[in-house]
Amino acid sequence: MNKKSQVLLLVVAMVAIIFTSCKSKYPGFDETKNGLYYKFHIENKDAQKTQLGDIIVAELTVRTADSTLFTNAGNPQRLFRVDSSAYKGDLNEGLLLMGIGDSVTFIMSADSLKKVMQLPPFIKEGAVLYYDIKIHEIVTKAAFEKEKSEMMAKQEKMIAEAKANESKDLEKYLADNKIKVQPTASGLYFIETKKGNGAKPVAGKKVKVNYTGKLTNGTIFDTSIEKDAKTAGVFNEKRPYEPITFTLGQGEVIPGWDEGIGMMKVGGKAKLVIPSKLGYGERGAGGGAIPPCAVLVFEVELVGVE
Repeated sequence: MNKKSQVLLLVVAMVAIIFTSCKSKYPGFDETKNGLYYKFHIENKDAQKTQLGDIIVAELTVRTADSTLFTNAGNPQRLFRVDSSAYKGDLNEGLLLMGIGDSVTFIMSADSLKKVMQLPPFIKEGAVLYYDIKIHEIVTKAAFEKEKSEMMAKQEKMIAEAKANESKDLEKYLADNKIKVQPTASGLYFIETKKGNGAKPVAGKKVKVNYTGKLTNGTIFDTSIEKDAKTAGVFNEKRPYEPITFTLGQGEVIPGWDEGIGMMKVGGKAKLVIPSKLGYGERGAGGGAIPPCAVLVFEVELVGVE
């Protein structure tokens, strides 16, 4: 081989090396036109593919090169709703490449992710994160909208039934407990069980109150008294059992409390029978412990006024 041919061969080899090294920043990964790096581990070409608006049930592991930040491996969940890309090369572009049964690793720039979410402080500028995703199910946009519509209809029916039953529930509780007091203009039933002889609170002052909250069937859903909590089986060792402190008349508590506590004096005790409009209304509370349109019964003690 003459010298000219040797030089030409060397140039071709160098170009090939340069081209290969530039083809992918991460060996083994392909790159989308918008700069997202991905690698299929399992690809089912004939499987149902994701579309905009679909909900993806998947296993996900988010990791750096040496540690795992999140994983639900072995427990597929609804993790993603496929949306339009928020920036070039975001995860939505990658999800649209996938179908049911596919398993893919995506490489995401931490700098780009910080534009749309908060990352742990130890993720430094210029770092990359690896998203390992395996799709188990795709809930189509149409199926999800139908599901949501059915859920809303079910909730509306439940609330309508709760509204219809509230007045009956209240009347039965008053009758069963022989409560004869008239409600206030707002609808609150205030039954004084011990007259206080201390200061009377006014709006804007901080008050301290011990309480036990019940449904009309006697179920305790919350209390500041440890003994009541243990008796009812709702004791939580992680919370303190002591009087609650709040500013009266500032909407920091339900309206029935603002009104009822304002009618007391320090040292006094009372029972507050609170219709839902003065309680938690149609939304309920406590993760289902207080149902929609629930009549609430609070046994309260005004401990102090600051």
